[in-house]
Amino acid sequence: MNLLSVNHISKTYRKTNKKAVCDVSFELDAGDIVAFLGPNGAGKTTTLKMILNLVSPDDGSVFFDGKDVTRNNLLLLKNTGVLLEGSRNMFWALSPMENFVYWGSQRGLTREEAKKRGEDLLKTFDLLDKKHTSITMLSRGMQQIVGICCAMIAKPKLLILDEPTLGLDINATQTMIKSLRVLSKSGVGILITTHQLDFAQEVANKILLIKQGKLVFSDNVKDSLERLNKRTVFEVSFSRTLTAKETEKLLTHCEDLEETNKVYRISNGEKTKLSEMLKILSELPVVKVKNVTRGLDEIFKYYVRRKE
Repeated sequence: MNLLSVNHISKTYRKTNKKAVCDVSFELDAGDIVAFLGPNGAGKTTTLKMILNLVSPDDGSVFFDGKDVTRNNLLLLKNTGVLLEGSRNMFWALSPMENFVYWGSQRGLTREEAKKRGEDLLKTFDLLDKKHTSITMLSRGMQQIVGICCAMIAKPKLLILDEPTLGLDINATQTMIKSLRVLSKSGVGILITTHQLDFAQEVANKILLIKQGKLVFSDNVKDSLERLNKRTVFEVSFSRTLTAKETEKLLTHCEDLEETNKVYRISNGEKTKLSEMLKILSELPVVKVKNVTRGLDEIFKYYVRRKE
């Protein structure tokens, strides 16, 4: 079931005359975990702010649960949990529990409901002993976890997380991944911006990639990685730099030959058998051969480095 539909939204900041977002469209279904990727300044945060109506789009529309919320976002806000970068969904002078009670009451929860849900969330992240500690006294990672808990307190239909892994250690990140998967299975739609590509690959089922305000890639994560890994890729270390003749011989049977410090990344072409490639390598001064499985970082590098 479609939960969020973003249709051709654009935004130009008049003071700088910078087109931050240009004609971006995508859909998020209930249960989706969508990773929204892009380099710094690509337009990710501006897009999130337009979805939440914190910034008005110049063009385009946003639909939530089938209703237009572009100019009237009350329905969206009632059903959305949000963590913007910097954990700005908390009162820093209050404790986690005081924040849960306040934000829970804003979403229609009783004091006891908010406290119970808050305690359950803190238990999940092994942070229950900090429930009465002022936010200012918590570490950066702990503050991030409490911010995520505040976003999740009212069991929203849509969860928007802007750089949720900032400050988190490995254990907290893995706990969050498990929690997001549980929410996804219950039908919550989740939109995440992140620079942690390994985290995005592990948790998301869909990927969006924005560059200079334009959406340049949109696909299912599993399908895109399967296509990316159709060809066999080897990372080969040689005892010396290959001669021009040796390189030319490799290129007659292989594609995408890249070299860095005597380490070559070689992928076989569509018409080249793996046995032919290995035979050629056997005649060269090979020190080490390693099979490479390519991930989202390869897709990210390709689209970010590609010229318009």
